[in-house]
Amino acid sequence: MSENQPSLQPSTVPPNSVEIPSWKTAYEKTMWELDKEKLLALIHAAEGELFERWQALGDSPAHTRERAAMKIAADDLLAIKIHRLGWPDPCQ
Repeated sequence: MSENQPSLQPSTVPPNSVEIPSWKTAYEKTMWELDKEKLLALIHAAEGELFERWQALGDSPAHTRERAAMKIAADDLLAIKIHRLGWPDPCQ
């Protein structure tokens, strides 16, 4: 094959370097669920994923952004429990 002709070999595609954390996937599922029984189960699953990830991250400063996003997600899950499921607000 000459230098001017393109190779017929497939190019190597690098693996996806940005993997979506399991807590984020679980959290996002709660945003779209309308069935209250399914919603509660999804919230519990998301909270479990958040807890496990917090344990895995520890105090490393390299994960400050992710911990901030996780805090927002946890606050949103509490708001969903209060406003969509009718739970009492623990902050009042």
